[in-house]
Amino acid sequence: MTVFVTTFLVALVYLSDIQVAAFIKSNDFGIENHLGSRTPYRFKYNKNDSPVIYENCRDHKIWMVIRHGTRLPGVKDIMKAQNLTKIKQEILLQHSNGKGQLSMKQLKQMEDWYNDIPLERDKFLTLEGQNEMIQLAERMQRRFPHAMKQSYDNKTILFRYTATQRAQQSARYFATGLFGEKDVRRIVFPPAHKIDKVLRFYKYCDKWQKQVKKNPETYKEYNLFGISREMNETLEYVSKRLGLTNVLTLEMVNTIYKLCGYETAWHKRHISVWCNAFDDKSIKVLEYYHDLRSYWLDGYANELTYRQGCVSMRHMFNSLTKENRPRATFLFTHSGTLVKILAHLGLYKPEAPLTGSKMVNDRQWRTSDIDSFAANLAFVLFKCKGGDRVLTLHQEKIVRLPMCSEDLCPLKKLTNYFQDSIHNCNFNEICGTVEGKDEATQVTKSKLNLTLRVNEEL
Repeated sequence: MTVFVTTFLVALVYLSDIQVAAFIKSNDFGIENHLGSRTPYRFKYNKNDSPVIYENCRDHKIWMVIRHGTRLPGVKDIMKAQNLTKIKQEILLQHSNGKGQLSMKQLKQMEDWYNDIPLERDKFLTLEGQNEMIQLAERMQRRFPHAMKQSYDNKTILFRYTATQRAQQSARYFATGLFGEKDVRRIVFPPAHKIDKVLRFYKYCDKWQKQVKKNPETYKEYNLFGISREMNETLEYVSKRLGLTNVLTLEMVNTIYKLCGYETAWHKRHISVWCNAFDDKSIKVLEYYHDLRSYWLDGYANELTYRQGCVSMRHMFNSLTKENRPRATFLFTHSGTLVKILAHLGLYKPEAPLTGSKMVNDRQWRTSDIDSFAANLAFVLFKCKGGDRVLTLHQEKIVRLPMCSEDLCPLKKLTNYFQDSIHNCNFNEICGTVEGKDEATQVTKSKLNLTLRVNEEL
């Protein structure tokens, strides 16, 4: 029996990503595609990694911003997940009394489930997150072999990341994918900046923090949908399916949804037992609930939100156009940065603002697609016979920017369109300090602004 189990597990290890996806989908209705910002990247990336070739053109430079790979939950979510142990016991008890809709197989999975995430490892990169970065680097290198050389040179390649474990480790494993386990050991990674407005501009934007993030109006539609008929029906459905006598709160169902995402993301070959609480309809209600928050907090709802992304855009244009900049630039950051840059580019803009009064099923702004774990955005400069051109990729798939008439867009057209982002991106003006601050605060702010200006050019 031991030999059989070992053989079976070894066989699973060598299943291709396509086989794994088929294995999961045969046992589910595609729930892995509706997990919001915790959606596994293995279901989103472009599997075609053949060289990207355009006639009379050659890839020359690349600038890429990458959300960290799959991580563990934060402290708050870990503590909330601990409450599911009591829910688990009630689910098993009620099913033994003939209530609930879980199958025997699902109940066995529930019985075996336990939460053992240590608080001190909150938000740490997981093994799956490491593999995401390695494989992402390998695929991108195969697509753009001239911009992404196989030999390391600290003068032609730049790794930059936020001062977080998940971003730092994502950079290291991405580098492993580029240069191999042996050569990556000689790479000297620069220390992360304590304040980095290129990688996390919104953290230091006072105006955005006050007018958007800490403004109750930002969450109006999100909260409205939280008490909608669709959401109340979802809470009742989930509670009934699990066999519970009382209807679960939105907070608890939201915790189940999040854990469903986390566990599915970091366990490559099975879907979390907590995903069994949902059907196709209810999972999409939770997905929309989270999309509302993303849209109003990080998307198109407020111009200031995406306007501040000019800091990263200017860095991109400078990196691609200035010969004294590295040939390849890789920035490892977070969800909040990536989606704001997408909005700055005009990508995935809904026809109308998302609202809590009516669920929009055919929306473009869907975090499960645009902001999964390891989500990424790349700009590749091609040297062409007729002039320089730029190719844009999101989730490793070629995307046509709204201002371009073709995928391989003339660099001149982009620099003209984004000239305001390049030449008039005054972070202090965009994110101006609030009036009435005391003198000590103003002095501190002046020092902060000086540090920000220095770091931006690094």
